[in-house]
Amino acid sequence: MCLPPGEAKVTVIKVGLIGAGWMGRAHAAAFEGVTRIFGTGPATLKIVAVADVSEEAAKDFAQRFGVGSFTTSWRDIINDPDIDVVDITTPNDVHSEIALAAIAAGKHVYCEKPMANTAREARAMHEAARDAGVVTLVGFNYLCSPIQAYARQLIETGELGEIFHFRGTFDNDYMVEESFPFTWRTDAQAAGRAGALGDMASHVLSLAHYLVGEVTEVCGARQILHARRRDAKGNERTVENDDLAHFLCRFRNGASGYLEASRIGTGRKLYLSYEIQGTKGALLFDQERMNELNLYRVSDKPAERGYKRILAAPQHPDYAAFFGLQGNPLGYNDLKIIEARRLIEAVASGKPWVADFEFGYVVDRVVEAVLVSAEEHRWVTTEEIAR
Repeated sequence: MCLPPGEAKVTVIKVGLIGAGWMGRAHAAAFEGVTRIFGTGPATLKIVAVADVSEEAAKDFAQRFGVGSFTTSWRDIINDPDIDVVDITTPNDVHSEIALAAIAAGKHVYCEKPMANTAREARAMHEAARDAGVVTLVGFNYLCSPIQAYARQLIETGELGEIFHFRGTFDNDYMVEESFPFTWRTDAQAAGRAGALGDMASHVLSLAHYLVGEVTEVCGARQILHARRRDAKGNERTVENDDLAHFLCRFRNGASGYLEASRIGTGRKLYLSYEIQGTKGALLFDQERMNELNLYRVSDKPAERGYKRILAAPQHPDYAAFFGLQGNPLGYNDLKIIEARRLIEAVASGKPWVADFEFGYVVDRVVEAVLVSAEEHRWVTTEEIAR
């Protein structure tokens, strides 16, 4: 079937993806799904080239997702004049180098979290993107949940009154057993000095910043459960970053908080949760039940006060694109589809979404402040970091 005469052609945003692992596949699936869910306007996403250090992985990815070109050099992606967006799904240690090269080439950048291994690197990425006028997006996809958008609406409209406390946790027990191998995630060179702190607490911080505001001061501690693990070759290696981190914090708006993250949280799988308390009400959320939000209102009758369970519904932002009825569950990959939608909107309009490189830098700066606090046993302000 041909388009009717005069009908506008679909605008295609061409993407070069770097990193053909499971997160790269999640991005590719989201790019395919976003058009099916949201339609072709204002644009669609198409991966036209993929790069990975493993030629086999890059080739398999290209075949699986119908990508026309694959390479083992990420610089081939940067140097391709046909590419509009560079999508970075590599281990953390090369995020900064790739992003800065992409920005210098005038590309928009979509980068997985954590944005960088140090706050100084994150600041350089943010400032370079700002000065170049390119669009950026960091992969904090949990922010893209319709439930989180609704929670933000409740807070912004004053439904909870003055917010005075945030309590957040991200627990997973995938590394609690000593037999779990040494991987790049336990290597400070690849993953950074912040282990669970950088990988998992950054998600809690993203929710805290999205819903409550910027953290300005922290006091934290870290723990390693198994100091040595064997790598894939059977060699015993020293674990170089934390298995568990927790910290007190203060927000710019005067609220207080407590955040923690653990990759040794026995019994937990994806326990990304928070409780937000205000003078008129409170919110309670658990990612293991990601389609539910618990709302408490002080104004309820005394005999009926308590948390009320709210199920995701078409009245919550973006949900209606997937389902017309309340209670049908969205999943992790659906959040990536919504995130892909945010990327399309940002590139099409030239205006970044909430989780841009400035947002990512703010998160990374708090992570580094916790590192300093744990090492120096004191409260640390974010103003002290990456000046």
